[in-house]
Amino acid sequence: MKIIAVMNQKGGVGKTTVTVNVAAGLAIAKKKVLLIDSDLQANATASVGVQPHKTQNVVNDLFAVLTNQAKFKDSVIKRVVHHRKKKAELDVLPATIALSGFDQLVRALPNKQLLLKQVLQEHAHYDYVLIDCPPSLGLLTINGLVAADEVLIPVQPEFFGLQGLSQILDTINLLKETLNPNLEIGGIVCTRYNRRKIHKEVASCLYDRFGAKLFATKIHENIAVAEAPSFAQTIFEYSPNSVGADDFQMLCREFVNKEKARLNAAVSHKNAKQKQA
Repeated sequence: MKIIAVMNQKGGVGKTTVTVNVAAGLAIAKKKVLLIDSDLQANATASVGVQPHKTQNVVNDLFAVLTNQAKFKDSVIKRVVHHRKKKAELDVLPATIALSGFDQLVRALPNKQLLLKQVLQEHAHYDYVLIDCPPSLGLLTINGLVAADEVLIPVQPEFFGLQGLSQILDTINLLKETLNPNLEIGGIVCTRYNRRKIHKEVASCLYDRFGAKLFATKIHENIAVAEAPSFAQTIFEYSPNSVGADDFQMLCREFVNKEKARLNAAVSHKNAKQKQA
């Protein structure tokens, strides 16, 4: 199971859009995917048309799971089936406004940064878990980053986007030194991209700094991508022939290929060490 936290402390960069459509694209590619919405605005939840429901007067959402008010069973996860040429299933753990009380409720717990990690350890049957983190560095974001293997960072290629990226890197480095030494940058993806000169210059700067960590695929500014959430659909459902759908399909393909390359490199390294021994 690969756990990916999608994070950017700067709002308006398409973080939720990337989380939802990458999750959907991987599901369409026959991967078993869990989408976790950890943002109290619940935009990812709404984007896939999920409405958290009540069981014994408890709303079954991420807040209930993390605070032990509900068990992490099928009753908690709303199963959403996406259709694009062939069926794909995407499991969603939704958010509600109840998450606004999370920090205060768990503040005194000794394991408050590990709650999500502990939950996910019991559900390792997924190929991928994608966590839509809030655009702030509270306990929900920390929980996502501590649980994650990798961080996927959407960046709008503008000056302030670079500033926000520096803050994220500082946060990742701090967590690597303390709570999650295995946390890595899984990739950086340019969002809301167009042909403006500043976008090309910033993308070039990102490549110079991060090399292969920067996805070659860019998510271009596209009206269909902006409209899809208002219809509670992914881009693959709302406008499967749009530029936006093509971009996300290519991004998912590149994502899977990078993962295969990493696994092959790890196997080769292990075999080489065994031969030396």
